[in-house]
Amino acid sequence: MSLDGSDQPWRRVADQRALAVLLVRHGRTSFNAEHRFCGGRSDPPLDERGREQAAALGQRFAGEVDKVWCSPQQRAQQTAAGLAAAGLAGAAGAPVVIEGLRELDQGAFEGLDFQPILTEHAAFFRAWKRDPTHVQIPGGGESMGELAQRVDGGVQQILAQLGGSWRGRVIAVVCHQMAQAAFVCHALNQPLRDWPQFQLRNATANLLSWDRKRWSLVARNL
Repeated sequence: MSLDGSDQPWRRVADQRALAVLLVRHGRTSFNAEHRFCGGRSDPPLDERGREQAAALGQRFAGEVDKVWCSPQQRAQQTAAGLAAAGLAGAAGAPVVIEGLRELDQGAFEGLDFQPILTEHAAFFRAWKRDPTHVQIPGGGESMGELAQRVDGGVQQILAQLGGSWRGRVIAVVCHQMAQAAFVCHALNQPLRDWPQFQLRNATANLLSWDRKRWSLVARNL
């Protein structure tokens, strides 16, 4: 949903000489379809529907995106490749992999069905819902605070790679549900417990603008 009603809000951001950043969630995987935890240790590929979504994403942003960065996990790389193949403006090259964009490490929950874990670990999820900043996932997983700092580091790498050529550009950063939501909270100085406000469907995006002074949220679920 665009917050300003525009069909192409990224273009308005670029026209104002800011950097338009499309934070894209990868296309669907079998884990998504089967309602299983799919975190930083899990690496399923896109399923058939996910591949269709990646191709459609590229068509939607055809000629609009200058460059694409992505998580190292194959679901993100495959989505980024589909976006880059059809959607890049000019000869901008292949997607650039950034390790810091990897999904939340979900520890002992990785690959397991949602419902039994939500029941078995009800106390953990109550604490997580109150404030996930310092609540680590069992089995050596991360907290949302750790995730936010890691993804912010990845975004800072992207900004450094852009250097002085960021003004008026539209870029895509293809990563994951929790990774992008944690970054949006961090960038907007909102509590990490607010992350559900920024949830995305597969192969959709939240749009941020950056003017070297601050981040602004322009649109959700594009």
